[in-house]
Amino acid sequence: MKQVTIAGMGPGSAGCMTQEVCRAVKQADVLIGSERLIAPYTDQRTVKAVTAAEILRVVENEDGEHFTVLMSGDTGFYSGTKKLVEQLNGKYAYRILPGISSVIYFAAKIGVAWEQAQFVSLHGKKQPYLPVIMQNEYTFFLTQGNTAEICTRIAEAGLGNVHVWIGENLSYQNEKIMHGSAKELTAYQAAGLSVMAVHNPEPGAFTGTGLPDDCFIRGGVPMTKREIRASVVSRIAPAKNACIYDIGAGTGSVTVELAMQALHGCVYAVERTEEGCSLIAQNAHKFGLDNIQVVHGSAAGVLEELPAPDAVFVGGSGGELEDIFKIILKKNPHVRIVITAVTLETVQEAVRLLEQNGFDTPQIVQIAVTEVKKRGQYHMLSANNPVFIIEGSSVR
Repeated sequence: MKQVTIAGMGPGSAGCMTQEVCRAVKQADVLIGSERLIAPYTDQRTVKAVTAAEILRVVENEDGEHFTVLMSGDTGFYSGTKKLVEQLNGKYAYRILPGISSVIYFAAKIGVAWEQAQFVSLHGKKQPYLPVIMQNEYTFFLTQGNTAEICTRIAEAGLGNVHVWIGENLSYQNEKIMHGSAKELTAYQAAGLSVMAVHNPEPGAFTGTGLPDDCFIRGGVPMTKREIRASVVSRIAPAKNACIYDIGAGTGSVTVELAMQALHGCVYAVERTEEGCSLIAQNAHKFGLDNIQVVHGSAAGVLEELPAPDAVFVGGSGGELEDIFKIILKKNPHVRIVITAVTLETVQEAVRLLEQNGFDTPQIVQIAVTEVKKRGQYHMLSANNPVFIIEGSSVR
């Protein structure tokens, strides 16, 4: 019976492989992996295969009993192991052997403890990282050599003085480690796949809700103010991988805070004005949020093309609230909806639509914010328009 061993090969050199992995490699009838990983084993039968589907075909078609799949780094850290296990389950017996990840190797090299660090992988994908750096003392990156681009974005965000280490060709004879401030390394081009560490000595204890209004780039488009925004985001309470719509997104202030909560998900900011779309894009760039998609158009005309949402915020419906409900409930009958309104007619329509479509009794609050502003030698009360917040969760 064919058996598969998935082996973590560490950062690259043979000296970083565990003894258990070395035995699995030596005893294998067939070694499977990328060209870089199988290249040293010229005296054994090797097959180049990278994706889970390719590896499964090799196991199915090659003769032999013991197959060892070589995975770079550690099998449980941004590895192809997860997808391969899904392919093997129920078809072949398998075991998983851990390895030393390049990040852990690098942390030891630069003398940094990693137990409270955060990790970001930029291998073939985008992931927001500025909020991660802002909130954590240490952040480790798996990069594709684009360290100059990352350091430039860090410096643009006002964090140019944070300390950065860049590790290249880790564990090999040509290993190289550079370090300096982010602003000093904005032009440094790393060699291929590399690891990067960022030390922010003054991380902020930021929850992602209730940012000051003056943090945002603003124009002539209405913006959901701080106190209302904090309440809306707390009611949506998105998961890290949530798909969210912000309909009538305006300047993107709610979009930004939702995206900070759903760092591994996506927020679709739907806005009908060109100025608003431009402001949303500018604010997304300012906060380093690559998980924001700006969608230009009326909600009823563009929502059909978007993936099913986990939650929806309607800050402005443009008179299309009923159409919006039809589309989003068709996509996800169990969606969570939060709506803001400044007129009693909109409140009435929102409640009707929620109850008509099988939602629990809607929660309704009205928030009236009064600011204190200085006028000459006096401090005067300045009232903002009252805002209703209507929250609905469908019955499951």
